[in-house]
Amino acid sequence: MGCYYKYVKEIIDIGESIAIPDDFTEQEKRSGDWWRRLVAGGIAGAVSRTCTAPFDRLKVMMQVHSSGSRKMRFIGGFEQMVKEGGILSLWRGNGANVFKIAPETAIKIGAYEQYKKWLSLDGAKIGVVERFVSGSLAGLTAQTCIYPMEVIKTRLAVGRTGQYSGIIDCGRKLLKREGVRTLFRGYLANMLGIIPYAGVDLTVYEVSLFSWCDRMCWT
Repeated sequence: MGCYYKYVKEIIDIGESIAIPDDFTEQEKRSGDWWRRLVAGGIAGAVSRTCTAPFDRLKVMMQVHSSGSRKMRFIGGFEQMVKEGGILSLWRGNGANVFKIAPETAIKIGAYEQYKKWLSLDGAKIGVVERFVSGSLAGLTAQTCIYPMEVIKTRLAVGRTGQYSGIIDCGRKLLKREGVRTLFRGYLANMLGIIPYAGVDLTVYEVSLFSWCDRMCWT
């Protein structure tokens, strides 16, 4: 099964939820192959987020500034952002979004593998429940570490032109005016969503992949 698993993994393993296969040897893990996948996934995530950043910012602006008496329309929203800050304002906050991809993915991968080791009894093969718990805890760990960047990204996205000169300036001003707690606003609500999401995401991914590879080995 190992050869099939690695072959399929090489083809479809993209994005941010990259896990080291259980059947990789320690030598293969030390070779750095999974880190190359991490870098590739980070680059892909950065490119995809940059390409869709204007729509992401428009979504945030519509959520924040639309009201019953003053709704922001789709085309009108783009026109308003360009008029207020120029064409580059469509990508405001994207730097913070891209900047957090690599550490978030690396922490999630490392935490997921470590939690699986802790939850496996005497090195036995872990099941669905252990994978779900490991994935949930990994998502919680990664999001906790990078959550301030989420807040900064949102503040940059909804901020006026010239209000912040960049990520560091935004973070410094938030700390000075509102204190450390402001960098964790919405944390609980975010965690209530990310815990089941990360658990289901990683569990379904690995279980489905193992099941598919098992069928390939028998055909």
